[in-house]
Amino acid sequence: MRLNLTGFLCILLIVSCTRSNQPAPQPDPIPPLNPPPPVILSLPLLDSFKIYTLGPKEITLCIGKMNYDGYGRLIDVYETITDTTEEGQPLRSDTTVFTLIYTGSDSLPSAYTDLEVNLAYFEEFGFLSYDDQGRVSQDSGTNVNVNWLRKYQYGEKQIRRNNAGNVDSIQIGDHNVLSCSRTMTIDSFTYSAYPNPFYQPALANHVGALMVFQYIDIFSRNLFSSSQSRFVNYDPYLSTNYSWTKNGSGQVISGIGTDATTGKILQYYWFTYR
Repeated sequence: MRLNLTGFLCILLIVSCTRSNQPAPQPDPIPPLNPPPPVILSLPLLDSFKIYTLGPKEITLCIGKMNYDGYGRLIDVYETITDTTEEGQPLRSDTTVFTLIYTGSDSLPSAYTDLEVNLAYFEEFGFLSYDDQGRVSQDSGTNVNVNWLRKYQYGEKQIRRNNAGNVDSIQIGDHNVLSCSRTMTIDSFTYSAYPNPFYQPALANHVGALMVFQYIDIFSRNLFSSSQSRFVNYDPYLSTNYSWTKNGSGQVISGIGTDATTGKILQYYWFTYR
């Protein structure tokens, strides 16, 4: 699933796509160019989350878990997504697992895997290289069908990713992702003062762009107050407003996304912490 997040958390988190699982020769992966530099670890807090989506076209339940190792490093984001509106398909849970792979006690990952299990099994494996500021500069890897080599360029308020001539971009402001543009879609956001449960301070400035393009926003410090999704050169097909609830410690524990035009509830969110 590659969720075109009807709320950015869904953009952050989930995305459904149909992929071929036909066998093909396995190409040799491209090794990383440089080892990652050390960074200071911060204890992550988010433990699990649930997102219940009511439309406009599907009803899904996403249950997710953030897993950490003994060093306090984020090692994977595990999600199961159940869609109750798939026509002609039995009710089932699809699974996605995005895993960060570390070398020894390094504080930044040297590789990752992206696994999807639904009616088929699909896995990608990628290597990561970093620039002299510890930011991911290259993502190279393979799946059963293709090799890829994605290069990242950093500006003051923009991050660009070039993949065989296709350029994706992230616009940044006040430590938040203001928009994320891919080949055919653009998602844009305004922000609240509420903290983003997915924010990972030890990784945000290093692999944040990689994760945002994987629909997991560990970069933004705040939660959005509104979002818009549209196809390139078209008007928005979905505009959503959000409200959030905190506990006594200032952590966001739940939220609601509503259609900006009709006021209809589109998503419910729940978060638990370590």
